[in-house]
Amino acid sequence: MKTSHWLVGAVGLSLFQGCSSSSPNGGSPVSDAGGSDGTTVEPGNTEAGAVDALAEAAPVADAGAADGSSDASSEDAGSADAAGDAVAMGDACTGAWLDTSSLYPGITPDAGAVILHAAGSGTQNYECEGVDDDGGTSYSWTFTGPAANLDDCTGTLIGHHFASEAGASAPEWETLDGTYVIGSKKVSYTPDGGAGSIPWLLLEATTHGGSGTLSNANWISRANTAGGVAPTTACGASNVGNTQDIDYTADYYFWGP
Repeated sequence: MKTSHWLVGAVGLSLFQGCSSSSPNGGSPVSDAGGSDGTTVEPGNTEAGAVDALAEAAPVADAGAADGSSDASSEDAGSADAAGDAVAMGDACTGAWLDTSSLYPGITPDAGAVILHAAGSGTQNYECEGVDDDGGTSYSWTFTGPAANLDDCTGTLIGHHFASEAGASAPEWETLDGTYVIGSKKVSYTPDGGAGSIPWLLLEATTHGGSGTLSNANWISRANTAGGVAPTTACGASNVGNTQDIDYTADYYFWGP
């Protein structure tokens, strides 16, 4: 099932990333078949994986209607054409844009090929929460999900990334044609020197919708992350319920048969 979508706000980061990435040096892979991205995290850390909001393509009025009025069917057709053009542009990005030789092998699947690469830019979102335990109440920033735009190699918007209705542990990616994939985290990896950014991930696809490119995605790799870690500001009884949206960028590679 699809979630209701929220419009992603503009962020102060570039919506376009280059077509090549530098390879990591060292780092520690961590297998995590059952990790939940919605659990609490200590300051300076983050639960990886997860997940943003669909901005629907605006209807296009038919300026050439015989009576000079806007025709509803023409508007729908215009919206579909705009979405189709955006996804087609993403599919046209080949060559170096689909090269994964710089990625840590642990976050790539054993089989398959990259069917889509998107540059993500947005925020990783957190909420200050209190948890009751035997010794009283503990407070920490809890990851609630991502909210990011997805661009192709030309910087053209092709989709959005957000938490599915199942929560932050089930991130969702959706292209403008309405096709979506939901993933579950399997591997988390932090490159040497990368502790200031959210981890790289390998996620397995669990749910699909639509008939576009993402309907064939079996795996998702998150790589080349920058920013997005949990807030370092205090979380306590005085600010329970406060939220912070932390800017981040990442590359997302979708693998198919």
